[in-house]
This record gives sequence, structure tokens and C-alpha cells, in this order.
Amino acid sequence: MRHNRWVPEQQWRAPFVIRVKSVVAAAIGVTIAAVFFPVWFAVPVAVGFGGWGLGMAAFGASVVVDVQAGLLVMRMGLITRRVRFADVKAVLVEEAKVSVARNRGDEISLYAWRRDRVDGLLGVPVVASDVGHAVASAVAIAQSSSEGAGSVTDEPRPVRPGHTPARTRSRLATALLGGAGVLAIVGALVVRVHWGNPVLTVASVIIALTLGVSGLMYLLVALWILLTGRAPRTSVPR
Repeated sequence: MRHNRWVPEQQWRAPFVIRVKSVVAAAIGVTIAAVFFPVWFAVPVAVGFGGWGLGMAAFGASVVVDVQAGLLVMRMGLITRRVRFADVKAVLVEEAKVSVARNRGDEISLYAWRRDRVDGLLGVPVVASDVGHAVASAVAIAQSSSEGAGSVTDEPRPVRPGHTPARTRSRLATALLGGAGVLAIVGALVVRVHWGNPVLTVASVIIALTLGVSGLMYLLVALWILLTGRAPRTSVPR
């Protein structure tokens, strides 16, 4: 689907079910932290989950393509990223994932809006292709205007739907990924696994194993990106 490149502003909002899912996930995270972790670890984890859930409940997720202002605004709860179209190097689309690579080398990604199988079961739509083409069209306009071109071609050059080329991640993103891995491994080590109740014991072991494996995977991916400068190919299950 191709958007009219001269529309001054286009906006996509995530469906309400995404807010509900985020709040439920945050509540589960807070509960797990309060029950299975020591206080010194549970408090910051619970605050993080609570802040994320409240932010998603209050603001949700949205993408705004403002051609007149030359600005792309991507919001996910309390987190808002603003990117000027003149600074965009490429727009990448892979199934439900939209990634915007900037000239300085970093990349911002957003799932619009189906992220996993749960979203598929909930009927969450996939609008990544529409968002990608709209952003690419706005980027083409901004770049041609900066170059003083008299016309804009119909097919936006930066967008590459359905394909994930090698991409360079920023050091900050890699550091955050590695930090998340370390945090998950620490969480696995401090989970309380000694309970008088066998159900709680089994649950704590599952949580510890999940955190440990996830943390190890995060660290390996961060190390891969650090060594190669490229992210491994991923896909979103339908």
C-alpha cells in the first residue's frame, strides 16, 4: 500500500489491546519480583515494570510522520524518540518491525504492532509496511528538498520491505542489551528457590532457568554485535 507522499501528517496508534497486554505483563513482572527476589533486587525491578506498565496504559504506542515539520516521532509508553527525516539513512521493514537507520550509525526500531504469537491471537494488526513506506516517502521529500531537487520520484529509495540487511547498532544499544543480559543472569542467581511449597519451588526454578538462558542469549547477541557490527537475522512468528 502506497501513501500519498504530500499528506502533511500521518499517525498510527497501537490498538487498545496492546495497552491491556502491557499492563498485565507489568503486573505479572511486579508480582514475580515481589515474591521470588530479595528486596534489594525486587524493588528496582518492580519499579521498572510498574513504570513501563503505567506509561503504556497512559500513553500507549504511536508513530507520527510529520512531513511539514520534517520529523518522525515514535512513542512507546514513556519512551519517545524523535528523528529528523534529513538525518535518516535508510528505512528497513521486516514483517512487523520498522527500523530507522540514522546517518550517525545508530538505529531505532519499533514493532507495529504485532510482536509475537500472543499479539497474533489477540488480532493485533501489522502496519509496518504502511509505516515504512510513509517514513520513506517523507525521507525522500526531505532529502530532495535539501538537495534543491525540483521533483520527487514515485518510489522512495530508503525503504526495503521484507528484508533485513546487515545493520550497525549503536554502542549505547549494544551496552543496554549486554546490561539486560547481566541483569537477567544476576536475577537467575538470586531467585529464591527454597520453598516449603512444591508449586512455588517449581515456579522459582522455571523463573531462574528462563532468566539464565535469556541473559546468556542477550550477552551472546551483544558480543556478536560488538565483534561484527551486525545484528543476527531475526523474524517475528506469525
